[in-house]
Amino acid sequence: MRKLMVATVLLTLCMSPAFAQIGTPGNETKPTGEEDNQAECIANFRLADRNGDGVLSGDELASARAVIPTDLGLSGPIGFQEFLDACMAVVPRGG
Repeated sequence: MRKLMVATVLLTLCMSPAFAQIGTPGNETKPTGEEDNQAECIANFRLADRNGDGVLSGDELASARAVIPTDLGLSGPIGFQEFLDACMAVVPRGG
């Protein structure tokens, strides 16, 4: 019985790093230029638009550098359609 308990504990400890890497479904984002479809572009915009006003500005621009399409830069407000157009320009055809 004791061997079984020790084996269970060891197995649990060995598998815990694997469980820690599992993300919450629906929260995945890809860095700019790696999106595969429009849904991923929209998810990136929503992630960056923390206050939900449909425009990226100020602190939102600074904290969302990884998802803002590079040709937009990081100055001035960026609207949803501008973001989506720039993001979709780098999405592979059919995405």
